[in-house]
Amino acid sequence: MIKHLAADLHTHTDISRHAYSTVYEIITAAKDFGLMAVGISNHCPAHPDGAPEGHFRNLRVIPEWVDGIRVYRGAELNFTDFEGEIDLSPDTIMNRLDYTIASFHDDVIPPGSVEDHTRAYLHAAENPLVDIIGHSGTARYEYDYERVIPEFGKNGKVVEINEGTFHVRKSSADNCRTIARLCMKYSVPVIVSSDAHFCRSVGVFEEALSMLNSLDFPEELVVNADMKQLESWFLHKRRVQ
Repeated sequence: MIKHLAADLHTHTDISRHAYSTVYEIITAAKDFGLMAVGISNHCPAHPDGAPEGHFRNLRVIPEWVDGIRVYRGAELNFTDFEGEIDLSPDTIMNRLDYTIASFHDDVIPPGSVEDHTRAYLHAAENPLVDIIGHSGTARYEYDYERVIPEFGKNGKVVEINEGTFHVRKSSADNCRTIARLCMKYSVPVIVSSDAHFCRSVGVFEEALSMLNSLDFPEELVVNADMKQLESWFLHKRRVQ
């Protein structure tokens, strides 16, 4: 049974108007919750509340270690069309960030058909600039899970199990369960994230872990189950890039 995780890599700071905590408050919350690492991953420029590219290029001013917490520099990319295009430059992603999450947001692109979403995710699977597939259980962006999940695995992507989905996108819970089952079937790694928009949500994974534990999801497929697995993933990701 998965009881505790080492890191939370999907958090948002008050650079966005719909998030309400500073970077330091996010880091402090991670420490208070007993995490060993946290990632800062704000929305990218195509989102109405997204940060400008300069925000992501300058994340390097944040030390790698703050108050004993390992701090990773990330970004939540937006799909800007159904060909899987994203909204940060390759230079920023490759040279200034530790990882990326790629997600659909209806503030950026309204939902299309299942085939549209499937096509976008298949392109994302082949894109070396995308590391994590964000909250893909969202009901408004359903895709052909059986077709796409194995491709995520073949291309080294990690599938996010997003705690926020269980609270703000409750109709998506069954999709998340389906995705988790397929990740088990095809041995595709997942990462459990809070998608925190306020510091007190950092490290809160109750619903996501309950769902995974109900499936007897293997801990070895959870990238952030412990720091050894997380560091191994980062090391492997750098090598394949």
